[in-house]
Amino acid sequence: MRDLKVFKNDQNSVLKVKLVAIAKDEAAYIPEWVHHHLFVGFDEIEIFINRTSDNSEQVLNAINAQYPNVTWDYADWIDSCPLEAHKHIQFITYANAKYQCQKEGKYSHIFFLDIDEFLILDELTTSIHDLIKRFPADTPIAFEWLNDCTPMAEAFSKIPPTLTGNLSPLVKTLLPVDIEIKEFRHHLPLFKEQVNTMLVDHSLFKSQEKVKQALDSSVNSLKTSFIYHRAHRSQYEYVSLLYRGRPGDTFAYKSNRRGYPQLTRKSCSVKLNEKAYFEYQSSFKSFVNVLAINELSAGAEQYVCERYKASIDNLHKHLLQDYPLMVRLFSGVFDEQVTSAFKSHRAELIKADPENIELLINLSNDAQKQDIDEAIEIILLAKKNRPKGPLINKKLKQFLQFQQESVRK
Repeated sequence: MRDLKVFKNDQNSVLKVKLVAIAKDEAAYIPEWVHHHLFVGFDEIEIFINRTSDNSEQVLNAINAQYPNVTWDYADWIDSCPLEAHKHIQFITYANAKYQCQKEGKYSHIFFLDIDEFLILDELTTSIHDLIKRFPADTPIAFEWLNDCTPMAEAFSKIPPTLTGNLSPLVKTLLPVDIEIKEFRHHLPLFKEQVNTMLVDHSLFKSQEKVKQALDSSVNSLKTSFIYHRAHRSQYEYVSLLYRGRPGDTFAYKSNRRGYPQLTRKSCSVKLNEKAYFEYQSSFKSFVNVLAINELSAGAEQYVCERYKASIDNLHKHLLQDYPLMVRLFSGVFDEQVTSAFKSHRAELIKADPENIELLINLSNDAQKQDIDEAIEIILLAKKNRPKGPLINKKLKQFLQFQQESVRK
């Protein structure tokens, strides 16, 4: 079993890598995330919690008591700054964390991840130290996202032996601690001087023309090491996570999401090394046993469940206020309580204007993203009003074909 790092101030170590994260109401996921990154060899982990209502503080205290190289602090002091600063809590926290690391003078690298981002190194067979040694000194290393897609997963499931998802052109960048940054950004900082950021396969980062933090398709491919981005988890958790909102945004739901993803022909699967995964699971069990946090974990999961209920309870109100946005956020979600709320809302819209063909077509398109049977019901109402409408008949044919394909699956 691989030993987890317990901090020792080793003056002879050339590399010392610190991982920094910001967490909001993520106590249910913090133990797994911390263990994962200790397992792949990070020397220190620091988590900043902000605007938090769950028991993150107690969970982090329990971890710190056994692993003093895992520390935490509050980032709520940023809320005392002018309102415009609230939206940039992430960048302010990152900039301060990097400055503190430079001031302490004992770190070689710093990495910023979210609690839903898991760094996967060579199918779990490589440490972060070993990976860094493959690159020229002082090189920023960008890791691509593999966005999770696990619609059949159970709530609170851990990292599975096979990772399934969709490759993203977005990255997260491991930084030499002394590199000069002009401006922090979500995925790739703007450096003060010209710097060659490298990808895992040693090719150079080449940005898209319009989205400078995203990789050009010519270099975007699933590498041997990447970040498994568990932004969606199970459908149950996705519905709950949506109700976290966004920093600086008064809208109750997380307005930057685009629905629950679907697997396509371009989706990827990565099987983790069998021996390493067995080691990893055994290590996590020992980690949790040492922490003795079963009661805290149950409370953290209960918080997620209560937020799920709040998300469901507030659907009707927000469907009335901003139906198009809610359709986007909940696209691909087949949770029965979600589809029932959307179906009821669309039925009310139809009842108010039953002969509006354009409305019926649009609503059938919306319904298709959640419930193909409802989409067929709505387009049949349009056909009843306009039996020979070419677009209506085309839509009906498409929906029926999609329904048949879904049954075969």
